[in-house]
Amino acid sequence: YYNMLTKNIIVTTSVKTSDELIEIAKNHALNLELDFYYRNKKTIKELLSSFDGLVVIYKNKISYFEDNSELFFHLDTTALKLKNNDNEPLTELIPQSSSVLDCTMGLASDSILLSYYGNKVTALEKNKIIHYIVSDGLRNYIASDNKILSAMRSITTHNIDCLEYLKKCEDNSFDIIYFDPMFSHNIKESMNLSGIETLADYNFPTEVFLEEARRVAKNKIIVKAHFRDNIFEKYNFKRIIRKNTKFHYGFIDFSD
Repeated sequence: YYNMLTKNIIVTTSVKTSDELIEIAKNHALNLELDFYYRNKKTIKELLSSFDGLVVIYKNKISYFEDNSELFFHLDTTALKLKNNDNEPLTELIPQSSSVLDCTMGLASDSILLSYYGNKVTALEKNKIIHYIVSDGLRNYIASDNKILSAMRSITTHNIDCLEYLKKCEDNSFDIIYFDPMFSHNIKESMNLSGIETLADYNFPTEVFLEEARRVAKNKIIVKAHFRDNIFEKYNFKRIIRKNTKFHYGFIDFSD
């Protein structure tokens, strides 16, 4: 169910470590149900020759290494988007103070954006390691902008498959359901997603998902997908064409 289960993944510390950091790392290992491994000054490359993946606990961040990629929580693109107001479609589509269910949290940049504009955001992430690292970042990352900080802190996250979660929801229990399915071209073309591809699940059950989402969403279902994607036409989303961007938004409106 988690593609982690078939991988041999361990938790360790940064090279420069301390007894305190080792204790913290052992706690993280317990939470993740993974083995703790003493670093013993080995390089990431050396460790990856023995293990499939590494969760590395640093003093102020958690990273996941696999192959040549590193996944960690950061605000780069989100902060930039907020500065440049590069987010009109999403904020125009969603009336402020909506309850929003983000079904594909990933690095939480859309969740932060939605929370920043005054919505109550619940974010779901199926992969245990992505959920763990990003939730830790949302709780502990120090942003210099107080409004971004409080947006991050007020997001509720769950480590669960979105379809499983929707099935437990009552009818009309969220104003907005938002999803950004991880199709392979999204990841290749989206710079801020590097590091996530080794853990991503490319099998999004669009059909069944939309069936449940229609029941749970009170006002709108919103999708973000690559402009070449057939999801817009196939499922009757009204597409918002954005010039010079690779990703478009589409929506189904129930309040019409």
